[in-house]
Amino acid sequence: MKTTNKRDRHDIVVEILEKAKSGKKKTELMRSVGLSHAQSKQYLAILLEKGLLEISENNLFTTSKEGLEFLEKCRECLLFNWPSQKKR
Repeated sequence: MKTTNKRDRHDIVVEILEKAKSGKKKTELMRSVGLSHAQSKQYLAILLEKGLLEISENNLFTTSKEGLEFLEKCRECLLFNWPSQKKR
């Protein structure tokens, strides 16, 4: 039986913010994170609203200062660095 590795919302948000550090167009960001158009629209709107992402005049999504601080706090969280369980 094949198992899928599902991501939770936290994982997706962290991945979006990590990939957006260098600035990416919406489609490029959507593809690199592996989201559908509807999903990316929802996540990007929330991250913009919360101030974790910024959008430039040339439509590049970039992780904001607050977004970088959020990523740093995620790295500090013990739960973020739990080792993977080994399959038996």
